[in-house]
Amino acid sequence: MSEVLIDLSELAAEPARTGIQRVEREILRRWPGPASLEPVVFDAGAGGFVRFAERTAKVAVGGKIVFNPELFYDPRRVEFYRALCRDGAKVSWLLYDFLPWLAPGFFHAGAARVGMDFLRALRDVRRVAFISEETRADYRAAVMRDRARDGPVFALGGDGLGLARQAFDPARRSFVSLGTIEPRRNVGAILEAFRTLWAEGVEAKLVLIGKLIGTGGRERAMLASLAGAPQLSFIEEADEETVREALSRARALVSASRAEGFGLPPFEALSAGIPVIAPEDMPSVRLLAPLGQIRLGRVDAGAIAEAVRALLDDEVAARLWAEAARLAVPGWEDFARALADWVQEG
Repeated sequence: MSEVLIDLSELAAEPARTGIQRVEREILRRWPGPASLEPVVFDAGAGGFVRFAERTAKVAVGGKIVFNPELFYDPRRVEFYRALCRDGAKVSWLLYDFLPWLAPGFFHAGAARVGMDFLRALRDVRRVAFISEETRADYRAAVMRDRARDGPVFALGGDGLGLARQAFDPARRSFVSLGTIEPRRNVGAILEAFRTLWAEGVEAKLVLIGKLIGTGGRERAMLASLAGAPQLSFIEEADEETVREALSRARALVSASRAEGFGLPPFEALSAGIPVIAPEDMPSVRLLAPLGQIRLGRVDAGAIAEAVRALLDDEVAARLWAEAARLAVPGWEDFARALADWVQEG
């Protein structure tokens, strides 16, 4: 069986534990074989791949499968991939979303332009897979504009936190918001909803876990105005143990994101039996039966506040918890096995 070269150049440059880097770590951890998985890094000086661990000798590609699970903006890497494809190499890519191009208003000015080289390379890659049906639809309709260009969808896993199955307790009064704080995540609407609830005397705690990135001016201002509020806990840097601890005391997870390629936090909460408040069009939520969820048609402060009020009713909460317990949420082993089978077919 041919060796699979997995391109981890971005992970090597920025070894984060969230987003795409998290997916890469799960692939490395759970790769089932039978082909061996060899991590490599693109080295412009070498004109190709070097091994991740050694970063010295150039790795020959001939006859091997090349798998790229990353988004990148390096023009030299783009041209390298285009040359591989022209030479008939076995190249497969995993695609997450096209938000910088299709929803540029959520990103810094020029983000779409900077990423055009990535799309140029993508047009030469014949084997692609996706993390959601929505991303696949965007690829076919807006990126390639060719319905014959297609690939499979592999849902991400909901069990990566290692959080034991939770049980409802009326003493749970906190709501957790999890993920980077940036314009598309619409965290300002969550803060506004809870500020309204607290002004009404509603006893509910908000635990906000996520790093402020990008142009999150609205959120920065709101967090400053709420500094010292006993009902708010803001944790900008959190390890997985901190996240598990917060969820182990949560009544529900709340998300108000307006643009996602997948939306992992609601998936992870439901995997542990915890209900969620989430947008009805979130790709991860749409994969599941509508159990244990309050799906929002609008993601504004009023709709979020209404959903929180509903969940603070113990009878409603107990019903949603019972529903969430019946859900079967895919895990990372499922993802890795299906993805590996597809990669090795290439």
